Amino acid sequence: MSTPFDTHLPLAQTRWARLLAFLLFLALVSCLGACTTAPEAKPPVKLALGQVDRGVVIWLPDNVLFDFGSHTLSPEADEHLREVARLATDKTQAQLSLEGHTDNVGSEAFNQALSARRAEAVAAALKRLGVPEARLKTVGHGLSQPIAPNDSDIGRRLNRRVEIVVLNETVAHLTEGEPANRFEDAFARLKAELGERIEAQGFR
Repeated sequence: MSTPFDTHLPLAQTRWARLLAFLLFLALVSCLGACTTAPEAKPPVKLALGQVDRGVVIWLPDNVLFDFGSHTLSPEADEHLREVARLATDKTQAQLSLEGHTDNVGSEAFNQALSARRAEAVAAALKRLGVPEARLKTVGHGLSQPIAPNDSDIGRRLNRRVEIVVLNETVAHLTEGEPANRFEDAFARLKAELGERIEAQGFR
């Protein structure tokens, strides 16, 4: 037998169904939002800078730029060179001396040629990134100017490098107004990696 409440059951059920569907929709939207959140951005690269008599040295180690024995730029080099090009075009109009160096593995002639080709590869990349060719000079020093002893893997890795010397420039000017986390002291990094051995060997 029906009761006075029977006529209201379908309406109540419809309301509950709509409410449940709405809650499920909100949960789905929330889930999709979480799933499609962009991954956290990589921190910007740090450039290792050092003040020397000729200007500012930007130190680009071999493991950032090249595979062992190669003068082809690695994918990891792009971010570093983009930052170098930005500084070179936005912060200074100074000439850039691109100087290749190697460790003492292999012949002197091989290392001389390799260091020159690496400097030229960096120059070509900077030119593509907007640095005028007239401001770029390249030179290969081969194995003649080590900054660390060549008697260990880490010392040889540190010696395999390209140095970009921003001639007659200062670290203070290049870094003025820049976030502090975009740069590190090249000489402090070198000492941290080699410890007292860098002083004992007379390398600066």
